[in-house]
Amino acid sequence: MQLTPHAVLGRWLLLTLGEMGGAGSKQAVLRRIQDHYGTQLTEIDHLPQPSNGEVKWENRTAWQRNRMVQAGLLKPYERRGDPWALTDAGWAAHRVLVTESH
Repeated sequence: MQLTPHAVLGRWLLLTLGEMGGAGSKQAVLRRIQDHYGTQLTEIDHLPQPSNGEVKWENRTAWQRNRMVQAGLLKPYERRGDPWALTDAGWAAHRVLVTESH
């Protein structure tokens, strides 16, 4: 059994943020991903990350968020505790995903 790919975590992140109106705290976003996609996560996804004890899929989703910031899909933090938020490009990507899923 393998970890859920970063691309899948990124897709879930875009869809979830869009459903949340474009932004949400890290914890709220992760909770909602768990609620919507948790049954698709693997056993390995639920193991603790050796480096910090965080659940693997949550840690990997946070790293995927950083990649999406670099790609211009999510807003960078201006200060600690800022929500995860879509940019205009992130909204456009969200709309494409929603269209593809229907």
